[in-house]
Amino acid sequence: MQRNKRFYSTAFLLVIFALSTWLDVNGVWVELPLIVNEAPEGWALPSYLTLAIALSNIGPLIIVLLKLCFKQRLNERIFIYIEIIVGIISCALIAQYWNKRSYIAGREHSVFFLILVFLLGTLDTTSSVTYADYMKRYHASLLNALYLGESLTSLIPSVLASIQGVGGEATCPANSTYAEYSSPRFSVQVYFWIFVAIILLSLFAFLILEFSSIAKSNRTIIVYDSSPIASSNELSLQTEPPSVILATSTSMTKKYYYGLLIIGSLSSLIIYGILPAIGTYAVLPYSQRAYYISSLILPISNPFSVLIGVFIRSILNFITISIIFIIATCISIYVIIVAFLSPCPPLHDSTGGAILVISCYFLAYLLFYYIRLVIGNRIRQEYPHESGLFWYGAATQMGTLIGAIPMYLLVNVYNVFQSRNACQAYC
Repeated sequence: MQRNKRFYSTAFLLVIFALSTWLDVNGVWVELPLIVNEAPEGWALPSYLTLAIALSNIGPLIIVLLKLCFKQRLNERIFIYIEIIVGIISCALIAQYWNKRSYIAGREHSVFFLILVFLLGTLDTTSSVTYADYMKRYHASLLNALYLGESLTSLIPSVLASIQGVGGEATCPANSTYAEYSSPRFSVQVYFWIFVAIILLSLFAFLILEFSSIAKSNRTIIVYDSSPIASSNELSLQTEPPSVILATSTSMTKKYYYGLLIIGSLSSLIIYGILPAIGTYAVLPYSQRAYYISSLILPISNPFSVLIGVFIRSILNFITISIIFIIATCISIYVIIVAFLSPCPPLHDSTGGAILVISCYFLAYLLFYYIRLVIGNRIRQEYPHESGLFWYGAATQMGTLIGAIPMYLLVNVYNVFQSRNACQAYC
């Protein structure tokens, strides 16, 4: 496919469009060093958030059931409009009410905040399914543009937080066990209103993709030669004015496809279900500043993985993917062990220990994100069914749910992990 001005314009619009996927939820994670200072849950809040986001997979589950019922008649673009608009409203509500508290069973909880995060999580987890499904309408080479946009949803909050001055090293007043933190350059409220503006920009990009002629030459029709639903599927896409007709390859077998789904699901189980829930327990023993630095560095792993896919290699064979998955899993096990040994893991309160655990965290994220990208590209180009990316997105979200529920129980019910608070003596 010749890459002309319209191709790059379409790619740019897809990048902006993809900013509405995980920007708000990722923004919550990066802002945690400020939010937890006013949250009654304290540093146990990440496990609550992980559970809320995991339970929000009810959204993808509903989409999956609708897909089974309506098949090709299900138009994912309707859900994309809903996700973006409701996301804008929810993000605006978080900006105004993020520190509101409520009493449940005689104890204070961030109920309103957790409900809004659950709602944002429902929209974002659903976007993992609907946005991937939407890409069947475009040339396969544009899939990396969507992944690049999604990766920026991790980087943008990190950049904003660094400008804001979130977190940092705690100051311990004399004869006090309570830490004091420097004031940020702008408030949590302003931080989330910036996200509202970015998601609005994403909505405009989607409208341009849908109603302008810019993306016209980069749309595709998927043609099936022998499928009983071929005529209805082709008819449903004939409303688009495509200039490229993509005949799907039959080189990927169902067995191979299911193997990729399993690896994708297990990767999400670790990267979205386990690692976020134990981040505070794994990094805080090495200092508050180490956690602050990790909150800025870890989001870079996602766009970096996309750059590797774009400039080095975006498709790998099954054996290579499996090897990378095993390496990433082993690295993740080290991080889990460090979190389990909190508040006094090996090399605690040392610079070398902080560098080691943050490096392992970063490398694990990088490899899992890269696995996600190469699997998506392989499915998009080789799997002979139009719904391949849809089910891939659904499988990754189910992996997140399976990983997050036991982590919530381990952290909040069985108290397996012990927190490390600033200005208090340990070890």
